[in-house]
Amino acid sequence: MPDCKLLIIDDDQDIRESLGELMRQEGFEVFLSRSGFAALTDLTYGRVQPHVILVDLWMPSMSGDQFLAVMRRHPHWSRIPVIICSAGDVPEEISAGAFGVVQKPFDFDQLIGLVHEACSSAS
Repeated sequence: MPDCKLLIIDDDQDIRESLGELMRQEGFEVFLSRSGFAALTDLTYGRVQPHVILVDLWMPSMSGDQFLAVMRRHPHWSRIPVIICSAGDVPEEISAGAFGVVQKPFDFDQLIGLVHEACSSAS
């Protein structure tokens, strides 16, 4: 899916860059963000217009669920499929609004499959 743009939001630089490289190898166009605040800034100013967002749930300053709460109130952003990435359990009220949930450590085949599905649904 070379036309599918992904925004990966994770405070862990190693995870963020590794996921970015993996997704680039799969043919996706990838944008990386180290925090929910940075991602919202990029979205607000149009620097990033993703088809799918991968977001870490547990981040300092602005958690993934806080980021999602802001996204869900925006008329355009609320339509972007979001895949939550988490090392812990994801509460039902958070996962209910997501396209999918992937547990860390990642099963890369599962993650890539879910991203392909999300890209197809965003088309």
